[in-house]
This record gives sequence, C-alpha cells and structure tokens, in this order.
Amino acid sequence: MKTQIYKALFFLFIFCCIIGFTGTGTAKDFIYVPVSNALHVIDCDTDTIVKTVAYNDYILGSGFSPDKKRYYLNAVHSIYAIDTATNTLVDTYKVSSELSKVDILAFGVSTDSKQLYLSCSITKKKQNIPKLNVLPPQLVVYDISSKKMVKSYEIPYGVLGAAVLPIKNDKNRLILGGLDFSEVNLKTGEVKKVFGLLNPEKGQEQKNLLAVWNTLSPGDHGIFSAPYYTATSMEYLLINTNNGKIDTVKAKDILFEYSTIISPDKKYLYGAMDELIKIDLKTGETVKMVPIEKGTCYSVSMTSDGKKIYVGPGGNDLSVYDTETLELLGVITLDADGVVSHRLTL
Repeated sequence: MKTQIYKALFFLFIFCCIIGFTGTGTAKDFIYVPVSNALHVIDCDTDTIVKTVAYNDYILGSGFSPDKKRYYLNAVHSIYAIDTATNTLVDTYKVSSELSKVDILAFGVSTDSKQLYLSCSITKKKQNIPKLNVLPPQLVVYDISSKKMVKSYEIPYGVLGAAVLPIKNDKNRLILGGLDFSEVNLKTGEVKKVFGLLNPEKGQEQKNLLAVWNTLSPGDHGIFSAPYYTATSMEYLLINTNNGKIDTVKAKDILFEYSTIISPDKKYLYGAMDELIKIDLKTGETVKMVPIEKGTCYSVSMTSDGKKIYVGPGGNDLSVYDTETLELLGVITLDADGVVSHRLTL
C-alpha cells in the first residue's frame, strides 16, 4: 500500500513539474499598433497581424494598464478601451460636455489599473454668454469604473505625448514630462520640478526632447527612456518608474532619435528616427547603426526576450529587426499611418 502511495506521489510530482515547465514556456508576445481608424495586434512568433479592431479616429498615444487587461487609446477627445483577452473595443470614455470642451493631450494609468491620469486642456463657457474661459493646464484623475472625473490639479504647460508616469512604489507620486519634468503629489497637489529642460538647473544648458513616446510595457524593468539634446551634446534621460529615480547617460555620438527603448537585460538602449541605433547603456558608446529602409519612424517596441525589435510606425508599416545584428527580418504592412506601438506578454 505504501509503495502505491509513493508511486502516486512521485507521478504527481512529475506531473506538476511538467505543468510548471510548460507554464513558463507558454508566454507569448504581441505588438499592439494603433493607426488611423484601426488597431493591429501582431503575433511576435509569426510577425503577422492576427486581429484588427476598427474605430473611427486618429490616435495620439496609447498604453496598457499594469494588470494587462486593457489597452487604452488616446484620441484627444476620447479614450478607447480595448479588452486584451478578446481584443475588442469594450468602452469609450468621453470627458467633454456641452459647456466644457476637454482635449486630452497625454495620459497614464494608475498602478492599480483603476484610474486614468489625463493631461488636459479645458475650455469652459456659459449658456447664452459669448465668452470662453480657458483654464490653466489640468491633470484630471478619472475613475474608470464610475466614468467620472474625481479630482483635478493645476499642472505646468506642455505635458504632451505619453510622459505621464505613475510611480509604482508610491501611489501618490506622478512624474509629468513637458517643458520640464515635474513631480505631482496626488495627495496634496504639490508640483515640483525634478528635471529641467526649458528651465535647467543653475549652470546647466537648456535641453530639448524632440518628442515623448512612452515605450514601456507591463511587466518589464519599468525604466522610461528618452533622448534629449543641448547646444553641445546628446544625452539620454532615464526615469525608473518603480521608485522615481532619475539618471542620465551621455551619448558618445550626436544622433537623431525620436524614441528609445531599453533591452530587458538593461545592457543596451535602442533608438530610432531615420536610423536604428544600438547604444551601450553603461558607456553611451554607439555599438551599431543601420538606416531604416522604410524611412522615418517614431516608436520602437521589443520582444520580452530582447531578441527582436519592432521599429515604427511612421508611415503604414512596421519593420522587424534582429537586436544582435540589426539585420532587417521583415516588414509588416499596416492599414494606415501611426505613431506608437507597445508589447504585451501573456
């Protein structure tokens, strides 16, 4: 009897090990690419479009919720919510009303996935009075379940694109990228500059970011990166969204890049505009660069194993490169132009 019990336990152990190994080996990567009027979902194993979700709008920016359940698309006057389990459009959040026009210039998702943080331009009017009241820029906290704006804070001008960065280890901290990078205390509403661009710290040069697209994906290292330029140099801004720590790396060469992404092992940084560029993240040395055959691109995304990088969109295509050699592996044709892409690992 004991022998039979031991055999049963042994086979149960082996079965659990097999299931465990299988579970760790079944993670799949998908690239989400919003373009004009359509969202494409790309299977990274085959580099083919496996789902297209239709809508009637132009997307300014996008991003996943930390729980991976939603992919949000910012269409300036609306936020579209895509269910990542079914890849269907499940909700649309509109924040404007007849007497209050709201433009959403940038957004982020709270670390608990329950709220949206919206950088907004708000213009109000009163019925039968020919006068408009343009408010200072506002950070609106939008509750997803109730579909209501629950708080708002006055913030600096110029918070555009995707530089709305919640800090994972402190739910009350939020970093905003605009004319400078600022930190907002969501409990008190206090705003303070944490990295100067137009208004640099004493003795430093003014800095310029050409554009700000957040290439982070849920579950990765959480280090936001962006190239910036001074009159004499090029550097990379690194913001750790886990703890809010800010670092910089000086580039050895001055190259033109819109977006950058850091490899999963944090050894390399990849940037793109008219070339795909590989940088040693520790030294700033240029490791390799190749021209992008399809022309100017805005965004970059990468597989979770760091082996493939997806460059684009810029026009109606996405180019796939090997991260080791920067060899072009293929081009995926899209339905229209877009500006950003992100990876989801399930």
